[in-house]
Amino acid sequence: MQQYFISKNIKVGDCVVFDEEQAHHIRTVLRMRDQEMVRLVDQNNHIFHAHIQKEKKEVRASVFEQVEDKSQSPVKITLIQGLLKGEKWDFLLQKASELGVHTIVPFVSKRSVAKIKEETLDKKLIRWKKIALEACEQSKRSTLVGIQKPIVFSQIAQYASQYNIIAYEEADVQGESLGAFLKQHPHITSISIVIGCEGGFEQEEVAYLKEQGFHCISLGGRILRAETAAMYGISAMQLYGEMMHEKQS
Repeated sequence: MQQYFISKNIKVGDCVVFDEEQAHHIRTVLRMRDQEMVRLVDQNNHIFHAHIQKEKKEVRASVFEQVEDKSQSPVKITLIQGLLKGEKWDFLLQKASELGVHTIVPFVSKRSVAKIKEETLDKKLIRWKKIALEACEQSKRSTLVGIQKPIVFSQIAQYASQYNIIAYEEADVQGESLGAFLKQHPHITSISIVIGCEGGFEQEEVAYLKEQGFHCISLGGRILRAETAAMYGISAMQLYGEMMHEKQS
């Protein structure tokens, strides 16, 4: 069932008019027929089922029931990610959105290869948000991912959560794995994880974040690509959060 985000409040009995892009998607891309069912999420993240009604100039949806939201994550994850080049960044945005990340914060560090010119930033943000929107719709999330403007490394601490970690390839020497960290903090409700760009971190950058209260953790004995590290860390934190939630229920 296709999902669409609607930028207003909805209640059962409403007739919702889709915007131009959504109407094109329904008519031309999916070629939906009248009375096909869709899933709608309103601006308060409430979920509804509705039937499609195609007219000459508009596509509408007749809302007939509200449904329970089962998509919410027990852990609010902020991914603070070093900018990646090209398709790698698009892939990361898509998969992080599917996996339930709350906020994605791109940053530029000393080893960053990807650069964004100020004059192209607005267009980039529009594109990134569209990628995230489509991933949220596909994965049936009831909340959109917050995509922030790129920041410099010294601004990372502004996005601190209840707990804060940095995935560092040298952390295995210190013996603190992500699993061990999570076990020590079983009541996590929000966490920020910092993942480097393709070139990783300078030692002074890691030292700076540790001074800001970030814990240095390892994602295992293998060196992972930046986008793989992000997916690994998010998945592990989501799984642990779900296990703790079920245990407490």
